[in-house]
Amino acid sequence: MRILLLAFSALFAPLVAPLVALAATARAEPPTAEAVVDAFEANLGPITTYRPSHPKGSCAAGHFTATPEGARLSVAPVFNGQRVPTIIRFGVGGANVRTPDTARSTRSLSVRFETPQGDIWDMANVSFPIFGAATPEALVAGLLARRPLAGGQPGPAAVAAFVAANPASLLQGRLIAATLPPASWATTPYFGINTFRFQGADGQLRPARWSFEPVAGTSRLTAEQLTTMPADFLADELRARVARAPAEFDMVLHFPAAGDDLNNPTVAWPEDRPRTVVGRLAVTSVQAGPGGPCDPISFMTLDQEPGIQLSDDPTLQARASSYAVSLSRRTR
Repeated sequence: MRILLLAFSALFAPLVAPLVALAATARAEPPTAEAVVDAFEANLGPITTYRPSHPKGSCAAGHFTATPEGARLSVAPVFNGQRVPTIIRFGVGGANVRTPDTARSTRSLSVRFETPQGDIWDMANVSFPIFGAATPEALVAGLLARRPLAGGQPGPAAVAAFVAANPASLLQGRLIAATLPPASWATTPYFGINTFRFQGADGQLRPARWSFEPVAGTSRLTAEQLTTMPADFLADELRARVARAPAEFDMVLHFPAAGDDLNNPTVAWPEDRPRTVVGRLAVTSVQAGPGGPCDPISFMTLDQEPGIQLSDDPTLQARASSYAVSLSRRTR
């Protein structure tokens, strides 16, 4: 009998082990919003005055007007074809408010749309089409692995172990390192990264990701300009540009093909996927100096039902509540 039991165990052990691991994963609770923000603070220090990410930035204002295709693809109020006033924030990636504008890092475009009827929709976009974490668990683990130790630097063994377990965490960094920084906030594309569901006028729900493409085209610093441009040129450049004419971006919806991953923001969809221009964002004024109406906004109202719903992407599901906790800590 003992021999039979041992044979039975040897036969089914390879099948049982993955099931046990799957059950353990299913029992694990995702990190709370407080845990996500705690991980940022463990890495960066207490969140007080500034945002933990993209703290350096400029506040602007403008308007958004949907195209007929936008009205067809979404019944959300911002796509009703009327001119929708917007509050806009441009940012520089990193955690330091003094990060130079020549840094190889992300740039951000955050927008609050507010219709004349009082409907509000917020969004936050970055200048690369992928994120550095596939799940909230990976985001928290990566932040904790990189938290500074007594010497002010993270532990190499902890970082190496995290990267080995989460190789996708390197993809965004590699793309950033290989890309020259933008010459203007107005000449780089911005991406929503996550998938949303758009309810069209025909009642159909369509998964899509969006981007904002600069009407002026994409322009980046040269290798020489990386060493000669001032550390704070972006705000002045944008202010001078908008004084001449609005800086404009086309909002584009990108639709997946069969097999495209809808719920993993570390994976970009191929560029040949169907796309539709659904509106135009115009930047018409730029505030002089920091602060302004952008400061008390976390840009966290990511859905606008009916018309725009969150997908099942776990990082998207975690964003709004984490933004809210971060906002409460820096404004307390």
